This record gives sequence, structure tokens and C-alpha cells, in this order.
Amino acid sequence: MGYQMSKSFSFFAIFVLVAAVKLIQVEGDGGECTKIVGRCDEINCAVHCQSYAKDVAVLGSSCSFYDLCICAFDRSPPGLVQPACEVGLAQCNAPCSDSCCNANCVSKYKNFGGVGKCVFFALNKAFCLCTYRG
Repeated sequence: MGYQMSKSFSFFAIFVLVAAVKLIQVEGDGGECTKIVGRCDEINCAVHCQSYAKDVAVLGSSCSFYDLCICAFDRSPPGLVQPACEVGLAQCNAPCSDSCCNANCVSKYKNFGGVGKCVFFALNKAFCLCTYRG
């Protein structure tokens, strides 16, 4: 009985240790860094993302947010003014303008210095641009 309990405790201790290391990695490096680099109707987004920054791994590209080319990197691209990461959160409108945008960004990226502001892009439409450290 004592041997089984010792085995169970050892398994549990190893499990907790692995989980703690994974959480530290997520909290420590910031994980994915996204960057809006252009309009998809003007550039080949996937190709542009591959050549955008050196010494970072490209995790993917997307044109799904207002036809803007968004590159995803494994970390913040070197040499860029910090905070170098940015993401579009939603459309800005009367119920959610700059203060709401900033509150949403701060909440979502609280450990990474998130700051949000409404940015106009076309036909008097604005979206919430959130910048953060990667």
C-alpha cells in the first residue's frame, strides 16, 4: 500500500512540475506576436510575412481582419520599436470608442503592457488597434 501511494505521489509531483514549467513559458515569453503589415489587396500576405523579419519563426499569416495582412511570429521581431506586436480587436463605434478599446486591450494583454486606440482605415470605419510587448 505504501509503495502504491509513493508511486501516485511521484506521478502527481512530476505532473505538477511539468504544468508549472509550461505556465512559466507562456507567462515568460509572451507567446505569439502578431503584426499588421499591409493590405491584402496590395501584397501577397504569406510571402510578405516570410520576408518581413529576420531571426523569428513565421507561425502564419491571415487576411481575415478587414482584409489586412497579419503576420504571426513566435516572438517580437528584433529591431522594431517596442511594443512591436499589434492586433486588431474589433470595430470601434459609438458604444465602444477609444476608452472602451483601451480597456479591452489592457484586459486582454495585461501582462504585456497592452494599449488600445481606435484607428481609422477606410470609409470612416475604425478598428481597435491593440499594441503589446511580445
